[in-house]
Amino acid sequence: MNKETLEQIIRVTENDLSSINNYTAKDALKDAAKKALKRATTNRDPMFWPAGLLLLGLTEAAFSPSKEVSSLISTEIRDEAVDHVTSYLDRWLKAGENVSYVDDSLAGLSLITLYENTGEKRFHHGAIKIANFLAQCPKNKEESIIYNPSKGNDLIYADGAGQTAMYLSRYASYFGKKNAMALAAKQLLNFHENGFDERSALPYHAFSLEKGKKLGIIGWGRAVGWLMMGYSELLASLERESFHGNNIANESLLKNTADKLMSQYYNLVRVTLSYQRPDGGYSWLLPAIDGEADTSATAMISYSMSSWLRSGAFHAHAKDLTEDVKKAVAGAGEFLLANTKNGSVLQSLSSCEDIAVHRQVYGHYPWGQGSTLALLSILD
Repeated sequence: MNKETLEQIIRVTENDLSSINNYTAKDALKDAAKKALKRATTNRDPMFWPAGLLLLGLTEAAFSPSKEVSSLISTEIRDEAVDHVTSYLDRWLKAGENVSYVDDSLAGLSLITLYENTGEKRFHHGAIKIANFLAQCPKNKEESIIYNPSKGNDLIYADGAGQTAMYLSRYASYFGKKNAMALAAKQLLNFHENGFDERSALPYHAFSLEKGKKLGIIGWGRAVGWLMMGYSELLASLERESFHGNNIANESLLKNTADKLMSQYYNLVRVTLSYQRPDGGYSWLLPAIDGEADTSATAMISYSMSSWLRSGAFHAHAKDLTEDVKKAVAGAGEFLLANTKNGSVLQSLSSCEDIAVHRQVYGHYPWGQGSTLALLSILD
């Protein structure tokens, strides 16, 4: 990776963020057609997860690049990325900080990063708004956060479990909220207990505790990515708390389950590595190695593993695993760059329209762009 390529990727990510909520007459016509076919229409929530991944990529590039990558990003480009993130989130803050979906938690990671680096209270206030939403939104009897309660079901999605675990654990770590850390842990522990396939050790897309059912396909790449991102952020937060001697990491729930969370993550990493393609990527459906590759799944999975390596949140007996992970992440980085043209990340699977509805359309999408930038920014 060179300076020109990385800065092109940053600029395309900025453009994607700037245009993500533009709603044209053409979009309206498309939505009308989709509605007639009972398909999902455009979500215009400014904090929805596609924006969250673009924000994640830009904040990693601006504030947390590896030493090697940092030398490739000029001060001008870095400041430009911060301006785009700040301007985008300020529009949401000025509009009244409305939190509508579980997915909005992902964008909250950038609020915490901005507050950490600027000390501006408005970002803290926005972060509190998201934390309060997650604390108060409907949950099942095991305290798993229901993904879309307006539909009248109790479905727990891998997307929501991973995203909320990421947000709540980082929020808990930076603001000393032990209840948020415990809630983050429950999302992953409960999903592992109720939403994984025992034979393959891969997750389904969702589960219903009330009906005792697992739903969707096994091993969808982005579902694996969401859960892995949740695990790595939670483990990093616990490691950070333990290093600083804070009480959160010593709370009974977390003290008794930290090793369990780590063991679950190790096992998921090992299984995932076994499905890496010869070209370094991961397929849209992990076991479909000879099927279509998906840059978004590849970037999300590899971002999680790279974050885990940086955090130091692993035991000595994981030394062999860390070496395998380093090789896998390097291969994924090469795959992603090979599928990038003029800063635009291609070969990303389109959005999932419903449980097990994955239309095989590939191209440039914000989730592939943002997650790729996030990974490339922290590669050592």
